[in-house]
Amino acid sequence: MSELGLGVEMARTADGIALLVEGEVEGDGSATARGIEAIDHAGEGDLTFIGDDRHARSWAASNASIAMATRGLELGEWSTDGRAVIRVADADQAMIQVLELVEIAAADLIERPETGVDPAARVESTATLADDVAIGPFAVIGARSRIGSGTIVESGVRIYADVTIGAGVHLHTGVVIRERSVIGDRTVLHSGVVIGSDGFGYRPNPDGNGLRKIPHVGHVEIGADVEIGANSCVDRGKFGPTVIGEGSKIDNLCQVGHNVKIGRCVVISGQTGIAGSTTVGDGTLIGGQVGLRDHIRIGAGCQIAGQSGVINNMPDGKTWAGMPAKDARVAMKERAAIRRLPEWSKQLKKLLDLAEPD
Repeated sequence: MSELGLGVEMARTADGIALLVEGEVEGDGSATARGIEAIDHAGEGDLTFIGDDRHARSWAASNASIAMATRGLELGEWSTDGRAVIRVADADQAMIQVLELVEIAAADLIERPETGVDPAARVESTATLADDVAIGPFAVIGARSRIGSGTIVESGVRIYADVTIGAGVHLHTGVVIRERSVIGDRTVLHSGVVIGSDGFGYRPNPDGNGLRKIPHVGHVEIGADVEIGANSCVDRGKFGPTVIGEGSKIDNLCQVGHNVKIGRCVVISGQTGIAGSTTVGDGTLIGGQVGLRDHIRIGAGCQIAGQSGVINNMPDGKTWAGMPAKDARVAMKERAAIRRLPEWSKQLKKLLDLAEPD
């Protein structure tokens, strides 16, 4: 059970929570929630969320005390004894609103550096810091780097020379930002993120003895309101920049190669790799463990299913799946046919046996 911690007693009752999310209560308005949990795991005293028919069918048998449900969903017959449903326009959006309140209430419990520069941090004399930044212990900020107002640099962060970081940025413990990188306002980089590391490029030596490394002298530009998950890496460009557009969200353990251009509000799930010089259009959704080859263009508003391998240009608005990736409907038909191959093989063997002469 995830403790609510809203800090306001009224907000723990169904009636109180309904006021926060502009919802209407069905059942016992005095029902109380002490925690938040998914409907299949919720117990007495938990608040849960119902946003689709599958979860709606689980409500009657759930042990949760309160549910936020999207208006219009049929919940079946359920006991109102000590239980309540809060009807809202969109349960997913209401869930975000409640979780934001929990996060704010819990902020005092999270260890973050205080405003100012910790005595154990190292800041080069030519670096420029806004008055209200918070620099944690053992952070290192390189020469001529600039950090904007309200930015939090947690312990152990390494910022190289000539880096520009905007206002309201949050760099979690262990982030590394290499030289000349640019980070937009309100961007969040989680622990272990590396921005601006060497691009991956080698050529055989003319004498045939080993490989010669290609220098990458570009940089990385990250827009405002970007979030990058733990242990993800964004390589700097060979000549110009690698670019991540504003509002884009990248999950944990992702790799963005040199000179990749990612548009606005792109969502990339975990363990995805994007090879060098590929472009991803605005609003595209990329599933987990997807691979994009180098020098291709993914259009705007596309969707790529998890574990797909994209080796060709993808037009705007398409949904692809498979390896190599293609129209998702075609890919699903191919998978269905492959599942039937063992049975077809048996039938073919029977036909061949019947066709053999005595």
